[in-house]
Amino acid sequence: MTTVLFVHGTGVRKASYDATFALFSAGLAAVRPRAEAARCYWGDAHGARLNAGGVSVPAGESDRGPGDVAVEPSAAVDAAEADAALWGLLERDPLFELRLAGAEGAFAGPWAGPGRSVPDGPFGQAPHPVSPPPGVASRGEELLDVAALSADDPDVADAASAAGLDAVLAAALEAVLNAEVLEEALEAEPETLGDSWTDGDLRVALARAVVAQALRMADERLEGTWACDGDHRDALVAALVAALGGSDRGVGAAVGKFGLNVALRLGATRPLERRRSALTEASAPAAGDVLHYLARGEALRGFLAEAVHAVGGPVVLVAHSLGGIACAELLADLHLPAVELLVTVGSQAPLLYELDALPVLPFGRGLPASFPRWVNVYDRRDLLGYVGEGVFPGRVEDRVIDNRTAFPRAHSAYFGNRAFYSVLDEVLPPDEVLA
Repeated sequence: MTTVLFVHGTGVRKASYDATFALFSAGLAAVRPRAEAARCYWGDAHGARLNAGGVSVPAGESDRGPGDVAVEPSAAVDAAEADAALWGLLERDPLFELRLAGAEGAFAGPWAGPGRSVPDGPFGQAPHPVSPPPGVASRGEELLDVAALSADDPDVADAASAAGLDAVLAAALEAVLNAEVLEEALEAEPETLGDSWTDGDLRVALARAVVAQALRMADERLEGTWACDGDHRDALVAALVAALGGSDRGVGAAVGKFGLNVALRLGATRPLERRRSALTEASAPAAGDVLHYLARGEALRGFLAEAVHAVGGPVVLVAHSLGGIACAELLADLHLPAVELLVTVGSQAPLLYELDALPVLPFGRGLPASFPRWVNVYDRRDLLGYVGEGVFPGRVEDRVIDNRTAFPRAHSAYFGNRAFYSVLDEVLPPDEVLA
């Protein structure tokens, strides 16, 4: 029986690997139930760490955070790119659409608070604030009551489980419902706001905020980036919107150029003040693993060779990110006849080869005849995923898939994406070989 050895990438530590391996095992079993998934975790033994406890990091605070990325809302983008841009903003600030809804002076509605009037202009004259009759709950209060129960909705629970967010959904919902900006958004909720904001959009914004917050909490819990692709993410949003009494119309749509411009003015990419040492410690595994490998990669390659030998039968290597670099160099350096197929996922191996930066495989040498079939999977939005056909002509098969999410999550979302397992099913040896 062929064993599929799952090799992780840069910055991954045990909690994140365990969760992703479980996801990978289930995805593999769905398309190839006779294949056997096997672990190949190297992060603790061969990953980077701050060996002196971070004493090299200057004391003090930085006034910039990792999410401070320039956004150009006026750029011409298609719907898919706009959707990815929206989620890029949401993952930096899960409440940004709710900030937009409650922005002072941006909109007006029947329960708008002081200072929330719209001057004469494209939206017309602002109505006077009107309170609901005594003893009658406002639509905002009704929405809050329904939202508080939405995590218990069976369809929501199923979608959260499929996305791997069931453990954090309740806490994410509570965090969003207790946010001050939600109260402001509910106060500003309009009957109609022209083409820029409709009555049902608040439900969608609330649902997206909850899912974005859940993604953030999942990342923090794993100390990594959870592999949730756009399809599973949007399915959870749609289930939440339905539980809130709406429909899934427009669930996958971005707010457009107007919304992105307003979001920037409202501070969706506002710098985050964090302790520099904490930020460095959090990012050290991701950047440090690459630097550590390029300086002392022979130890990791030896670990991978031992893992292949331990299987004792035909092996397929599925290697993510830095794992793909190490596996490609291992197979270029050693003849391992047990390895039938290398599948790299979001890998930088082609780029480093072109840069002549690989320790074992200098540019121009090419792959040896003993190198197995190589399939390279990438997502165009994954800024760490590169293509190999140009630098290894006739030796690498590039396969593109769409994780439907922004970077950096696009770099991890392959393993939650059904499209990835469809590719894997296509390229794995036939079942009679797996028997």
